[in-house]
Amino acid sequence: MEVQDLDKHIKQQKMLPPPVGIFQTREDLLKHVRDFALSQGYMVSIKDSSKDRYVTVACDKGGVYRKRLKSGENMRQRKMPSRLTNCPFEVVGKKDDELWTLTIKHGEHNHGPATDISDHPSCRRFTEEEILIIREMSTAGKRPRQILKVLRQRNPNLILDSRNVYNVKAKIRRESLSAKNMDSPSSSSAATMGVPSEGAVGNVNGNEVGTTASFAGYMETRGVREARVLASELCRHMYTLGWFSGTGGSITIKVHDDSIPKPRQLVVISPSGVQKERMVPEDMYVLSSDGFILSTPPLKPYHKPPKCTDCAPLFMKVYEMRDAGAVIHSHGMESCIVTMILPFSKEFRITHMEMIKGIKGHGYHDELVVPIIENTAHEAELVESLTEAITAYPKTTAVLVRNHGVYVWGDSWISAKTQAECYHYLFDAAIKLHQLGLDWSTPTHGPIRSINGIWGCNGTMSRGLKVGGLSLDDMIEPSQRCILLDIEGTTTPISFVTDVLFPYAHANVGKHLAATFDSEETQEDINLLRSQIQHDLEQGVVGAVPIPPDYVGKELVIASFVANVEAMIRADRNITALKQLQGHIWRTGFQSNELVGVVFDDVPEALERWHASGIKVYIYSSGSREAQQLIFSNSNYGDLRKYFCGFFDTTMGNKKETHSYFEILRTVGIDRPSDMLFVTDVFQEAVAARAAGLEVVISIRPGNGPLPENHGFRTIETFLEI
Repeated sequence: MEVQDLDKHIKQQKMLPPPVGIFQTREDLLKHVRDFALSQGYMVSIKDSSKDRYVTVACDKGGVYRKRLKSGENMRQRKMPSRLTNCPFEVVGKKDDELWTLTIKHGEHNHGPATDISDHPSCRRFTEEEILIIREMSTAGKRPRQILKVLRQRNPNLILDSRNVYNVKAKIRRESLSAKNMDSPSSSSAATMGVPSEGAVGNVNGNEVGTTASFAGYMETRGVREARVLASELCRHMYTLGWFSGTGGSITIKVHDDSIPKPRQLVVISPSGVQKERMVPEDMYVLSSDGFILSTPPLKPYHKPPKCTDCAPLFMKVYEMRDAGAVIHSHGMESCIVTMILPFSKEFRITHMEMIKGIKGHGYHDELVVPIIENTAHEAELVESLTEAITAYPKTTAVLVRNHGVYVWGDSWISAKTQAECYHYLFDAAIKLHQLGLDWSTPTHGPIRSINGIWGCNGTMSRGLKVGGLSLDDMIEPSQRCILLDIEGTTTPISFVTDVLFPYAHANVGKHLAATFDSEETQEDINLLRSQIQHDLEQGVVGAVPIPPDYVGKELVIASFVANVEAMIRADRNITALKQLQGHIWRTGFQSNELVGVVFDDVPEALERWHASGIKVYIYSSGSREAQQLIFSNSNYGDLRKYFCGFFDTTMGNKKETHSYFEILRTVGIDRPSDMLFVTDVFQEAVAARAAGLEVVISIRPGNGPLPENHGFRTIETFLEI
């Protein structure tokens, strides 16, 4: 949209009051009013409030300027006119029966909409997340201009400048000095850690927390430092044990402090998306006992911003229900049992085994019972089933999540680690007993009926264990061979992607954004797109158009996103922002059966044969991991996901770059790159994978592009040749 057209639209727009309604919380009501006001071209601020009874919100141009300087020839005069116009606009929120009702007291303004939201002081404030970034980067010695550059990379629409950063840094310094003058952490301010206070100065993730000064001082205590060091050491240790693979798995530890009641002690949690063998203490998050993020890891050059693990809600639920001091989430000690040996079971039972005594409350003659719950698309959705499992099994100290992992806890980090070791031993022994045809759930370990299916993912074996008089060293080890498959032109015809998936996304992008615009998932997609579009504009990419500010209205913003996405699709760009959005659009199509995945006829037979031979199969495609799973979950041959051990997308790196394949090898845990076979139809990808040491074959399928002469790679026309 041209600038003059945008200005005309704003001038013609009538500033409406927010729609009235009923809200669950005061924060929901305030967010509703502020967001709507911004879309109309005005801003609001709280005029009067009683936290648990009412809140009055007025236009921030309300009131009149009162001259406080004495008149006189030599007195300093105000250089800029006041922005205040005595605007009468006011709305009121009142609490009644635990709900908040919004009413309009005066819905008219005495001024027009703003042409620049930077005119509003309420827009010239950093968010709590941005303040945390400024705090961490200031501690690391970064200058305001460097900090501002990082903030603008995260939020291209940021209108603040380095002077605002200076102001925040000065406030942080004052708070730090105040914290140093406080009493020890055993004082009353530290004793209320994790409890929201009336004197709260801000909020984290929408929740009010205690004073910044008290938190800042407490973050530097010995207990927090030691917990961070311990968590990073345990992450590295558990990675070497195979419990954590790459960025998978996580751990949380309570900060031990005798002066604070255990339910209120702070919690240290490992981040998501960071290689566990590379963890350092500064990478850890610190949360209050109520789940508020109090401290985030510092930003690192050339790395995407860190993220608190998605397991955090599950960790906090365990702390709420059990007297736990640490919780471990492992991907690497149970997948074979859950996916193959117990395909229909609701619980795992084992008895008369060594190391059961290492599980709290169990002895050699006892029966160990561990509940199994079904996996979900997002970890936070597991909270309800985890709660039910812990309630139904009061003695359990672990919960298995089918196709996801095991959560183990103990009353301290030592007991949690000990129990994790015991569970690892017991799960491993149960798998070996199963291979020998013995029943691990009975005292005699008698013969059991054969169960279909052989070894699944993560079926690594520890040597030296003995069950009864049988030596398990003599058992056949599962194959360590792996196959890494491309999708387009390898498992699936190119025509399905170009003639079905791409047109569907192209036709539905506007509809999808309009229907889901306010959802958290779509807002994440939009933030990724904003960053990508800003980069494209700076690089002069053809088809990139600017995104107007949000206050012009949702319709205009969505239209600009649609224009950019359509240009990206036409150019067939393999970028994460586009692929993630496409995956979410395709999900709607697959769920409504408008889309059905297509694979070549030889694919299901080959996958079943490889699976029966103990070969692990992974997918690496430019499409998002969710889009990959959609193709195989609802395909012309049914759900094929059971044959795959993992899915990789461009978050691992570009498929034509060698380092991406090194990352995959490290994530999977392959020591010899030649143990992994990569199958693709793209010559440049084959070259990059070979440079990383992988074995490579090129897929020749109908519709695939031509290969260079004398390319030097083995070719196949069907998976049955492998």
